[in-house]
Amino acid sequence: MVIPLLQCLEPRYVVNTDYCRIPDPDPYSADVLKEFRRGKYEPCTKLQPLTWVEYNESSQRYVLSINESAYQWYLKLDLELSVPAPATLKCCYMDVQRVNEQEVELGSCRDFQRSVQLPNDTDSFIVECYARGKLIYTNGHATVPERSELRQRLNRWKQTDERAPSVLMIGIDTVSRLNLKRAMPKTYTYLRAKDWFELSGYNKIGDNTLPNLLALLTGLNLSSITEQCDPHKVAALDRCEFLWQLYRNLGYVTAFGEDDVPINTFNYQLKGFHKSPVDYYMRPYLMAAEQWLDMSEQQDQEQQICLGYEHASEHVYNYALEFTRRYRNDSFFGFFWTNTHSHGSHISRTSAMDNYMTSYLERLVQQDTMEHTIVVLLSDHGMRLGSTRLGSLGWLEERLPFLFIWLPEYLRQSHPEFVQALQLNGHRLSNPYDLHATLKHILVLSGRHNSTSLDGAKDCPNCQSLLLPLSLNRSCADVAIADHWCTCWSYREYTSNSSSSSVDQQMAQLAFNYISNLIAESRLIRNLYGFKPASLAGISKSLVAVPNKADDPRVSIHRLQITTQPRNIVYEVTIRYNSSSKDIFVSDVSRLGSIYK
Repeated sequence: MVIPLLQCLEPRYVVNTDYCRIPDPDPYSADVLKEFRRGKYEPCTKLQPLTWVEYNESSQRYVLSINESAYQWYLKLDLELSVPAPATLKCCYMDVQRVNEQEVELGSCRDFQRSVQLPNDTDSFIVECYARGKLIYTNGHATVPERSELRQRLNRWKQTDERAPSVLMIGIDTVSRLNLKRAMPKTYTYLRAKDWFELSGYNKIGDNTLPNLLALLTGLNLSSITEQCDPHKVAALDRCEFLWQLYRNLGYVTAFGEDDVPINTFNYQLKGFHKSPVDYYMRPYLMAAEQWLDMSEQQDQEQQICLGYEHASEHVYNYALEFTRRYRNDSFFGFFWTNTHSHGSHISRTSAMDNYMTSYLERLVQQDTMEHTIVVLLSDHGMRLGSTRLGSLGWLEERLPFLFIWLPEYLRQSHPEFVQALQLNGHRLSNPYDLHATLKHILVLSGRHNSTSLDGAKDCPNCQSLLLPLSLNRSCADVAIADHWCTCWSYREYTSNSSSSSVDQQMAQLAFNYISNLIAESRLIRNLYGFKPASLAGISKSLVAVPNKADDPRVSIHRLQITTQPRNIVYEVTIRYNSSSKDIFVSDVSRLGSIYK
C-alpha cells in the first residue's frame, strides 16, 4: 500500500511546536555509515597490575599492597631476571604534589614490602618496583582519603537536616544524541530500559566545550566570564562562582576530574584554577600519570588511549566510582569528564567503549550509588570537524549533544511532578542553562539554602529547572541560543539560493568582515581560529531555512559556507536577513577546517 510508505517518509521531530521543530533523523543514513566502523574494546595489557589499593573502613586509611602472584609473570617477561634464581622485589611509592595548575612534582620514594598503610594526606602517587636494580614496573593510583576537616563539615550539616540528594555528573566529550544511538547502542538501550529520562531537545549554546560547560557550571556566557573572571588571567577563574562551590558551601563534598590533560576544558590555552577548585581534584594525578606512565600512541581513529595499565578514561571513571562509594552515606557533588575515547573528528571512536559504559553504569547500581543520587550523563556537542560534519546530518549532530537524567526512586515517589516534567521536557527545547538551573533547584530540595528558590542562570533569565515543565512556546531566542547554534529550523526544509545573487554576495562579504574582526578583536577566537584570513575566495554552500509558524515572515535565516584564502579554509556562518528593512545580522561562525577542542 502507498499510505504506509508515505507515512514512513514523513519527517520525525523530537520537538515539534509552532516555535521550534527539531528533526529526529535516522542515525544510520548511508552517507554517515560509509564513514563508520565499529571499534573493538582492547585491554591495555593482559598483565595484572603488580600493585593494588583498597580502603580499610576500620582504620579509615587506604592500604597499598603488592600482588605477589603477579610478580612471577613480570619475571617471566625478562629472561635476565627469571634465571638462575628469583630476584628480590623492591617497591616504593612517591606522592604526587601539586605545584600549580601547570606543574606537579613527586615526593621522595618511600619503600614498602607486601603492603603499607597510606597517610590521609596522600591523594595520589606513582609506584615503582625494581628487581636486581632494574625497573620492572611503574603504575599510578588515585585515592579518596578521609579528611578530618571535610568530615567535620559533613557531620555539621547532617545534624541540621535530613540527608540531601547527591549529584553525579558524567560527561563524554563530542558525542551527539544521534551518535550515542549509532556508536553506543547498548548504552543507549540500557538507559532507556532502566527508565532514565532523555532530554532529546538538548541544544548546545556555544561552539566548543568551554562555553557549554561554563553555561552549565556558572550560568554565564563567555562574555560575562571574560568580564568577571577572565580565564586568560592567573587566578581569575577562581573568582567565578561554580556550582561545585555552591554545593560545597552547603555541606557537600565535591570532586572534579577530566582526562587528556593538554586539552582540559579550563586549561587549554587558558590559565585554569589557582587553587584546587574542589575537595578532590584529579588534575594533579592525571598530569603525573601522563608524565610518568607509559602512554600509547594513537594508531588509528578507533583506538582507545592507554595510560599505564588502564585506558586514560578509565582512570576518571574508576575514580568517580570510588568517590561515590566512599561518600555513599553522605551528600556529594561529583563532576567527571572524559575526552580520550570520543574527542576528535571520527564518529567511530567512542564505539569501542559501548560495552564498558553499559557495565560501568551497572556497577554504579550495584554499589548503591543510584539510590540517593541524581545522575546526569551528558555531552557538550557532537562532531564539529571532519567529513562527517560536512555530511547530511553533520550540522544537526554538532548542535544536539545527548543528555540523560536519573532520578532516584525515593524522589520519584515523593515528587511525581518531577517525573511528569522530565517526561514532558524530553520533547521540549532545552540547553545547558536549564541544566544549571536544575542543579540549583536540587539544592533547594536539600533544604540547605535559606530561601525557597535560587536564581537560575544569570545569562538566561528565561531558562529554568528541568524538574518543572518547560514552555511549549519556547524558541531559541527565548533561551539565549543564538541563530547559529539553533536547531529549531529543520535542515530538511532548507532550500538552495543562487550563490551569485546580490544578497548572497552581500552576506558573504559581511560574513568575511565579521570573521576578520572577530579574530582581530577576540584573543579566545584568535587562539582557536588562528590567523586572520586575507581574502574571500567564494561561497561553497548557501541555504535558507523555512520559517516556523510563529516566526516573523519578513525575516529569513541563512547559512553560508564561505572559503577564504590562504589555505582554502571553510567557515560556516549564520545570517539573519530582514527583507523589509534590508538589515543583515551575523549570528555566529564555525570554522570547519582544522581540529581544535
